[in-house]
Amino acid sequence: MAVPEMRGLKRPPKANWRKEKKYSMLEQILTWQNLGTAIAQVKRNKGSGGTDGMQTEDIGAYIQAHGNTLRKQILEGSYKPSAVRTVEIPKPQGGKRKLGIPTVIDRVIQQAISQQLTPIYEKQFSNQSYGFRPGRNAHQAVNQAQKYLNEGKIWVIELDLEKFFDKVNHDRLMQLLSKTIADKRLLKLIRAYLRSGIMEDGTVSQRIEGTPQGSPLSPLLSNIVLDDLDKELEKRGHSYVRYADDCSIYVKSESAAKRTAASIIRYIEEELLLKVNREKTRISQPEESTLLGFSFQLHKDGVWEIRIAGKAVGRIKEKCKVITSRSNGMSEEERLKKLKQVTEGWVNYFIIAMAHPVMESLDGFVRTRLRICQWKTWKKPSARIAGLLKAGVKRQRAEKWGYSSKGYCRVANSPILQTTLTNNYFVKRGYVSFLTTYETKRRNAAKPLF
Repeated sequence: MAVPEMRGLKRPPKANWRKEKKYSMLEQILTWQNLGTAIAQVKRNKGSGGTDGMQTEDIGAYIQAHGNTLRKQILEGSYKPSAVRTVEIPKPQGGKRKLGIPTVIDRVIQQAISQQLTPIYEKQFSNQSYGFRPGRNAHQAVNQAQKYLNEGKIWVIELDLEKFFDKVNHDRLMQLLSKTIADKRLLKLIRAYLRSGIMEDGTVSQRIEGTPQGSPLSPLLSNIVLDDLDKELEKRGHSYVRYADDCSIYVKSESAAKRTAASIIRYIEEELLLKVNREKTRISQPEESTLLGFSFQLHKDGVWEIRIAGKAVGRIKEKCKVITSRSNGMSEEERLKKLKQVTEGWVNYFIIAMAHPVMESLDGFVRTRLRICQWKTWKKPSARIAGLLKAGVKRQRAEKWGYSSKGYCRVANSPILQTTLTNNYFVKRGYVSFLTTYETKRRNAAKPLF
């Protein structure tokens, strides 16, 4: 079936497509079918436009008008990628992370490259690498870590690569790519993407190292760079899991952990030409360790269970706090709808953890915030009295609390609101709780989680 964005474009002569031995990798990338698939994926990913202002919904019309010219320029080697627009987003651990936003055209080309190279490199990658790979995910990485712990490997080396995406050495990456890719035109195009300028505050500067985090090609390139680390860890017989630049190694003793950490850090910096953040790299035991937002706890029967890391709980509280702020301008309906979306996404991610108490605690926190919202909505004493009377409170008591000068949090946790704005009250208003969502999803899981 023809891809809609490709209709009307001139196809290459059929004879060229039959000569597979002469059919270069770059030509495979630029087939109309592969480009059409790439366009569809970029549209699904959405995202804002790059430095040229083009949006994802405009790419179909652009390809209709310029697709053949674009393809010809790439094959001839005259195509030059546009500068990457940078934005800063908050990091979960604090601080800012720079994201690179290529133009929509460059996102399509990079996506097309990634689609062709991924099956080739998938055959080379390690089984213990889980990030940004088809059929692999964070849950598998955490489950594998749990197996190591239950084998007695309870000392964890948590490696932190300092600004990994900003520090990738271009020459070394190109050398790695050339071992698999024979098409020099494709290598030239990838190098052009690596060296494409960065636009910040209207000024374009040249990039001499790093691969912009946020581009469709970046996850694959990062796995190619770190595959040597995987192979080295395997050669040394280490138990480990890696998810992109998050890598944890599991050993049986503290002395072994110290020796391994020193040796691996030296290898990363001297051989891979990357920088290890020594302040954030640490040796820990399961309860203090964090892996992709998860941690572990020893059950009374001697088995290590998957739990949610404290920092992850803190982050979701902050997100809920923002949603339940009266200053955000949301109506109650909008607020509850947004909370439901956040709750379902968060529970989906942490569904493999034993987290019943955490979910109960989060519900208590959110309901308190919702009670504060309601109390603030009843701004004047008269409105508060009316609201309490409507909720079934006797007039004398309603008037006492209506004129109360106690703080919002204290009122929200008082018997007057807890017995009127009950859990069922919020359920009827549309609140979907963390605990209910968690229990329902675990019951409905197609396969046992443990």
